[in-house]
Amino acid sequence: MNEVVNNSSITPGGGAGVPTPPTPPTPATPRIEVMPPLPPRPIPAAGGVSGGKKPGKPLSFWIALILFFGLGLSFLMNIALLAFQGASSGLSEHPGHKYHEELLDGSGRDKIAVIEVNGVIMDFGGGLLSPGNSVVRRTIEQLRQAADDASVKAIVLSIDSPGGGVTASDLIYHEVLKAKQAGKKVVVHMGDLCASGGYYISAPADRIVASPTTITGSIGVIMNHIDYHELLEKTLLIKEEPIKSGPHKDILSPARAMTPEERAILQGLIDSMYKRFVDLVIDGRKGHANFPADRAAVVKIADGRVYTGDEAVTLGLADATGYLEDAYQEAAKAASLTDYRVIKYSRQPSLLDVLGGNAESKVNINGGVQIDAGKLLQDLTPRLEYRWNPGP
Repeated sequence: MNEVVNNSSITPGGGAGVPTPPTPPTPATPRIEVMPPLPPRPIPAAGGVSGGKKPGKPLSFWIALILFFGLGLSFLMNIALLAFQGASSGLSEHPGHKYHEELLDGSGRDKIAVIEVNGVIMDFGGGLLSPGNSVVRRTIEQLRQAADDASVKAIVLSIDSPGGGVTASDLIYHEVLKAKQAGKKVVVHMGDLCASGGYYISAPADRIVASPTTITGSIGVIMNHIDYHELLEKTLLIKEEPIKSGPHKDILSPARAMTPEERAILQGLIDSMYKRFVDLVIDGRKGHANFPADRAAVVKIADGRVYTGDEAVTLGLADATGYLEDAYQEAAKAASLTDYRVIKYSRQPSLLDVLGGNAESKVNINGGVQIDAGKLLQDLTPRLEYRWNPGP
C-alpha cells in the first residue's frame, strides 16, 4: 500500500524528493512621517545681537521725515498767508487802486509818487494763471494810479534800464505824457543805466537828474540779425527751401543771405523809428539848458553812443547830477511843495501769482541756474528795439 508522503515535513537535505523553497519575507509597508515645523530663527537685533524685538528705524529716517513734513507745513502756511494777503489787497485808501502805498519819507498830505522802471522794457511777462505782469504794464498801471490820485502832485520815475522794444517804450512814453496832461510834474532819476528806450521814456520829463555814475544816451534803433547759412550749407550740408507767398516773406531768415533790396527795406524801418526818437527828444528837451537848438546838432549827439551823467548834463540830455533824494527835492520844487510825503507803489502777490509764476513773486527753490524760456524766445525773435544791445 502506497503512502502519501507530506513533502512539507521533509527537512532540506533529508529524505527523498525535492525540498520546498523557503517562503520569502513579506516586505515592510512604507511609512510616511510628518516632521514637526522648525521654530522660527530669531532676527538679530541692531548691532548684531540676537533678540526677539524687531529693529527700530534709523535716526536718519526720522530726521528726513521731520524735515519733509516741516517743509510741507511751511509751504502750506505760506500759501495760506499769500491767499489772505491777496484777498485783503483791495483794503486800501482808494478801493479802485491796484497798488498799495508804501511810505518812504515825509508826513504831509500832498504826495510825490516814486515809480520804478527796472530791467528791459518789454510788454512780456507773467504766468499761466497770472498773465500780463510785465515791466510795461506795471509801469502804466502805476502811472495811471498816480494820475488819478488828486493828492499826488509829482511823479519821480526811477529808471534803471537798457531800453527795450520800440512799441513797449512808446507805450510808457505815451502814459508819461498823459500824467503830465493830468497836471502831474514828472522828474526822472537815472540810475546805473538809462539808455535808449530808457532815455526815450525820460525825454518828456520836466527835469532829469542823472546819477554821477549813470550810463545814458544810446539814442537810436537796432535790429539784430544772425546769418548762419554758410554754416548750414557748407559744413552741415543743409539747405532751407521755404514755400512763400512773396519774395520777401522770409526776410531776415538766418538760413540764407540777405539781398541788397531786403537790406534797404529794413534800413527804411530803422530810419523811420530813429526819426521818431529824435523828434520826441527835441520836443521834450527844447528849452532846457545846454540842449542844442539845431536839429543837426541833436542828430550828431544822437548817433548811438553812450554818455556819463556829467556828459549828459553838458550836452543838455540831463539837467543835473545827483541822487534819488535830490530827485525828490527837484519834484517838490517843480510842484511847489513844502510839506509832502514820498510814497512808492507795491502790490502783495496773490495765490494765483505764486501758482501762475508771476514775475514779481517767483521764488527760486532749487538754488541753481534758471533759464527763462520767455526771455530766450524774445532774444531769438527779430524786433526793432530802442535798446543798448551791443550783441545778438
